[in-house]
Amino acid sequence: MSNPASKLHKILEDLPWPQELSTGTSYRRLHDDHDGTREGELIVGFSPDGDAWVYTDKHQGPSLRFRMPMGGGRSPRVRNALVLLALAIKLDSEERPD
Repeated sequence: MSNPASKLHKILEDLPWPQELSTGTSYRRLHDDHDGTREGELIVGFSPDGDAWVYTDKHQGPSLRFRMPMGGGRSPRVRNALVLLALAIKLDSEERPD
């Protein structure tokens, strides 16, 4: 499995939970082109059952939920990608706070 694409597929299909992340925590990142308004955050969080929730500070209505596969989830790779996104938000926020 030396092919980078196949490594990505493996990660999306079998992602372990990163120890750096916590359930019940929202990982937020302000977008780059806010022009001083400080509006336009992407927010990803996880409920205790591992379901992923995503929304923005501009979003109207309920958050979007991507469930765990055993909880009826139909998009396990999307949910795993959201785990990676949350980790990226956490790392970027630690390195370069808003």
